[in-house]
Amino acid sequence: MTEAQLLTRHEKGAWAEALATAWLLERGFLVFVNFAAQGPVDLVAIDKHGRCFPFDVKYVSGRTVRKDLSKFRVRSDLQKALKVRLFIIDHEKNVTISPPFDEDSLDE
Repeated sequence: MTEAQLLTRHEKGAWAEALATAWLLERGFLVFVNFAAQGPVDLVAIDKHGRCFPFDVKYVSGRTVRKDLSKFRVRSDLQKALKVRLFIIDHEKNVTISPPFDEDSLDE
């Protein structure tokens, strides 16, 4: 049994949000977390140019095939209107951002 299997669904979500925050901070973003338990946005990241990127963080289990993630997780109409990106992280800490952004353009 892996460590992730020992966690509850809520614990996995908190773990994923903590790793997403660290991932964004390591890339120079300012990160702000949602205080409410529910909502269309978990994190808001701001780059050094002041551009805002709202994220909904999702944990996916090891059983999910990464190439099928776009079919597995769908943004709500509200999330699409708010231009929320899905920050998807798995048990091995692999990150997928959907829709993606070009990390090189963040350095401009």
